[in-house]
Amino acid sequence: MLTAGGRSRRSIVVSVLALGALLLACAPAAAHVEPDPNRVEPGDAVTVAFLVTHGCDESPTVKLTFKIPKGGTDVAPEDKDGWEAAKKGKTVVFEGGPLDTDTEDSFAIGFTAPNKKTLLVWKVVQKCEDGVIRWIDTSEGAEESPPVVGVGKDAPEEHGEEAEETGH
Repeated sequence: MLTAGGRSRRSIVVSVLALGALLLACAPAAAHVEPDPNRVEPGDAVTVAFLVTHGCDESPTVKLTFKIPKGGTDVAPEDKDGWEAAKKGKTVVFEGGPLDTDTEDSFAIGFTAPNKKTLLVWKVVQKCEDGVIRWIDTSEGAEESPPVVGVGKDAPEEHGEEAEETGH
């Protein structure tokens, strides 16, 4: 049998757990469009898969536009079932889906890395059925920072000023 003190402790624990779950549900999405691998060797022909971890709030993703960073050559998207993939000028576009808001999926782009050590900043515009997320903010501590691929060096943990200087 529980005592009054036991019920109070249990109520506090349940309240704290419920509050934690509520805070997690209300917190803005911290996930980004993440490259894999995030480091490549200079001059190598590589394929990087960009993981999209969520849609726009509750809206599914229907289009992704990747700005090709300076230095990347021979850029071409890999085909993806249910999506049209094309290089259009200085961008790579995936259109179709839709990708459900709670489903993670990767979109692969092949390219030849520059011959020198640098950072490639892939600015991305994620269009959803309702809304847009622009993964383009290279400022320090940005919540919607672009994916960065290090060429011959590690990509920064926080996409900040160093990525902005070399990613154009």
